[in-house]
Amino acid sequence: MAEHLEDGRKLTTGPTLSDQAYRALREEITTGGLKPGQRLTERALADHLGVSPTPVREALQRLEHERLIERDAVRSIRVAEPSVARLYELALIEVALRGAAARLAAERATEAEVKAIMEACDRAEVLASSAGWSQAQVREILTVTRGFHQLVNEAAHTQTLIDMISTATAFDWAFRLKWAVDSHPGPASLQHSMKEHRDVAAAIEARDPETAEKVMRQHSGARAEALLAIASRNAQPSAGRS
Repeated sequence: MAEHLEDGRKLTTGPTLSDQAYRALREEITTGGLKPGQRLTERALADHLGVSPTPVREALQRLEHERLIERDAVRSIRVAEPSVARLYELALIEVALRGAAARLAAERATEAEVKAIMEACDRAEVLASSAGWSQAQVREILTVTRGFHQLVNEAAHTQTLIDMISTATAFDWAFRLKWAVDSHPGPASLQHSMKEHRDVAAAIEARDPETAEKVMRQHSGARAEALLAIASRNAQPSAGRS
């Protein structure tokens, strides 16, 4: 699609190859496809995406600005491996953003979106009630609850907010998968987390933005605190990168 300006210049809208490369690489980082600390090269990424190195180079510049990748003294590229201090900062940001998403979802969610959010709670609760305490079962629940949060984010109808949450939680998924069982000291902790999800969903359904935001912030804060404790216990003594 093209638009003409008054002075005759023509701008072409739509995603460029650079935009597409940025989105693809960003998704691979935020979903754990590219691991924290993993070394990257422009040529290998270009081959992986089927494009020339130029759009990949431009995408990497944007990802570096977001601190999702980093370069060392010899300009070698790797996926960022944040310190505990950096994870703490990201956790604070995540709590605020998820609270805002829940508030907006209570104001803007369609009936179909509310139904999907409630159904996600149903699925998670069924899994939690029947699950043992194995890594695989807890991870299955984690996958469903991740979907719940994504549904809430999408119901806020604010792409900027969705992108900001994705950046704040860029290293969250791989970490949660690794420490899923450890982040809950027992079944009671998991059940409490399920109840908080249900309370958020109920507030969204009731169109109660204040309660939705409050409960989501409490829930996200508690989960972030548990995961930060694990990160602190497992931090490498020499880890000082941000």
